[in-house]
Amino acid sequence: MPQVKSEIEVDASPETCYEIASNMEQFPEFMQNVNQVKVLEEGENWTVTRWDSKFQGQNISWTEEDVFDDEELTIEYDQTEGDLKVFRGQWKFTPKDTGCLITLTVQASLGVPMLQAALDPLVKKVVKDNCNQMLEGIKEKAESET
Repeated sequence: MPQVKSEIEVDASPETCYEIASNMEQFPEFMQNVNQVKVLEEGENWTVTRWDSKFQGQNISWTEEDVFDDEELTIEYDQTEGDLKVFRGQWKFTPKDTGCLITLTVQASLGVPMLQAALDPLVKKVVKDNCNQMLEGIKEKAESET
């Protein structure tokens, strides 16, 4: 199963970056592949969000549970239903010099065993591109707010 890890340094506090990433409904503002994110349920330190996005020009959607750790500045997410077989990972916001290092990890699988060897490299590339786009968007937003 493809696993992707992307990182970016941001000239803003970890708390600022964490706050931006925690507000997932705003992702379509800086993610061209994300059409809509809607919070379906929320509680103390968790949400259930519905994502509508594009993958290789095709619309895909999923519902995920997001768990927020305000002390550790991490967000864990795991798809509960949707078009992918597996979609889960973690955001981590680490103090670095005068700013923040954001680390985003993703595990994703389309769940087609017979085609896995052929599809995994494509899934990994698309996921990596999307991760980098998300990180760049958060960086731009965070640095413009400070």
